[in-house]
Amino acid sequence: MTYGTYWKIEKAVEEDPEYDSRRAGAAIARFVTLHEHNLSQKAHVIVEHFRRHVTGKIGGKAKAMVVTSSRKHAVRMAHALRKHANAQGYDALGILVAFSGTVEDEGATFTEAQMNGFGERQTPREFEEDWWQFLVVADKYQTGFDQPLLYAMYVDKVLTGLAAVQTLSRLNRRAEGKDGTFVLDFRNDADAVRGEFETYYGKTVAPPTDPNLLYDTRHALDEYDVLRNEEITKVADLLLTGESRNNHARIHAALAPAIDRFQALQGAEQENFRDALTRFVRTYSFLSQVVSFTDAGLERDYQFCRALSSFVKRGAGASLDLGSEVELTHLHMEQTFEGSVALGAGQGIVRTIYDGTGSTRDPEASPLSRIIATLNERFGLNLTEADRLHLESIAQEMVDDETVQRQAAANSLENFGVQFPKHFETAVVDRLGGIQDLSYQLLDDQDLSEQVRSVYLPLVYGRAKVAWQEHCPIGDLLGPPPKESVHLEYKSTLRVRADTGELFKPLQAASLKTVAAFLNSWEGGTLLIGVADDGSVFGLDSDYATLRKDGKDDRDLFGLHLQQTFINALGEAAAVNVGQEILSVSDRDLCRVHVKPSSFPVEATVVEVDKKGQHIEKKLFYGRFGNGTRQISDPKERERYQVQVWGN
Repeated sequence: MTYGTYWKIEKAVEEDPEYDSRRAGAAIARFVTLHEHNLSQKAHVIVEHFRRHVTGKIGGKAKAMVVTSSRKHAVRMAHALRKHANAQGYDALGILVAFSGTVEDEGATFTEAQMNGFGERQTPREFEEDWWQFLVVADKYQTGFDQPLLYAMYVDKVLTGLAAVQTLSRLNRRAEGKDGTFVLDFRNDADAVRGEFETYYGKTVAPPTDPNLLYDTRHALDEYDVLRNEEITKVADLLLTGESRNNHARIHAALAPAIDRFQALQGAEQENFRDALTRFVRTYSFLSQVVSFTDAGLERDYQFCRALSSFVKRGAGASLDLGSEVELTHLHMEQTFEGSVALGAGQGIVRTIYDGTGSTRDPEASPLSRIIATLNERFGLNLTEADRLHLESIAQEMVDDETVQRQAAANSLENFGVQFPKHFETAVVDRLGGIQDLSYQLLDDQDLSEQVRSVYLPLVYGRAKVAWQEHCPIGDLLGPPPKESVHLEYKSTLRVRADTGELFKPLQAASLKTVAAFLNSWEGGTLLIGVADDGSVFGLDSDYATLRKDGKDDRDLFGLHLQQTFINALGEAAAVNVGQEILSVSDRDLCRVHVKPSSFPVEATVVEVDKKGQHIEKKLFYGRFGNGTRQISDPKERERYQVQVWGN
């Protein structure tokens, strides 16, 4: 059984203060979740349902678990349940809580032991006794908890993936007289829960994991120059001698130089190092359970990195509390589903860890006109041009997010899609001040939100990868081995023959064709001039020599020539989408040409050489196909291509 909660809030202060919209959106949602009226209604539903439908099960011994989203939520839910039970005279209804640490709420301090009247370790044993019917939990006892008398579960927390399966499976313990189980869910959709279980129901397979990934993730840490072998050995020895309990000060002292080097990194580098460090620790932790490693150095690295990770964690931002500035004006709760969530006996694929490979081919995105038409038809909407622009702004906000860019660059489309719903919801909340009707529909209508996400996922993935290429470390784009893709291409030179250094101006056409094709694509792309086919840096010296003037900087002359070439061949309107920068690698220059997708079809004026050796100027249309560029000369094919990219 699932319930939906519908609410409305209003400002409770005369002034209109400004807050970060993302944090404020989360704060408002937290405010509603923890509001007394909301918890009171849920407590009423839980207690009355339990008394009417559960209390008589298993010979009158049935018990229930209430799953909450936070420790404060657990404290307040337990109070709400006890308040309702006391008000109705249900004196025999025993309610326990389970959470870690100490919770401070409205000036009072709460612990599990204080609220239950006995120590935390006694909770599982006490819950076996007949006088306890409810266990309210917050990130505790949702895995590995074995209580056969647990018959019902009341869920007030979003559950996804393996966590959904593990949590709800607490009910799957046999007991004499137990003829079924029951779940009442306030936060999750029945179909979504079914989808999570389908993966593990029937035949479940896991793709093989490449042990070499462990070495790759370890080597990824070296570029930050934080780790030192002698320090790793010293810390590992301290940790593995069995005396670490008395060696905290010595371990911290041995870690201090690495911590200092981490602190010296720039902001973005710190984030990247944290991600790489976490990835290595998690990968080793997993693979060491299924693969036998004989490399003692890896174990030392793991011990050191695990210890270091506790000192370089991200700082938790201060929580934003809007409780005194907003008020709950409307609250309605209604049942949305009742029935069995049956599963099919198909085959599910469980992803263990990222396997290091991407999709062989990225799926094509749809033109926005088709997206809008699909949404209007399926959901009976009447989306306007303003709505289309609103959706575009949501997508662009995700593309501009450097975290999204890094995730797109480092993952396959499938793995990128795991975090995409979170990024999408954040972007929608950030844009609530725009088209509010559509934004609220996207937040409230799960089917609509999933449909929009499905069509925007490949678009955001591709554009985020390209956006990352614009400013990422240039080494990420170089080889060998070569890293050319649908979004990246190499050219050894701009207008000279690579083998002889001879000036041959028609060679410029090769670079112009690539840039034009990126302009005529959904995502755009990056062209590296001065990079050989194998990804090594060839350099721009030979091109510089053809443009050199006394007293002028070679880089400036090359940049001005390239800019004017783009304007002449593509037009000024299209050329504004093309940027460039000169970079130096091992004393050799290269040019990164970054191309954003054009909002209109672009033809390129290029010079080609015919069979007689004559230079012929032509105006042609180019498109991007896989890792290459092709001319589209057939009028009908060109029309079809343009409809795919720009719509009708």
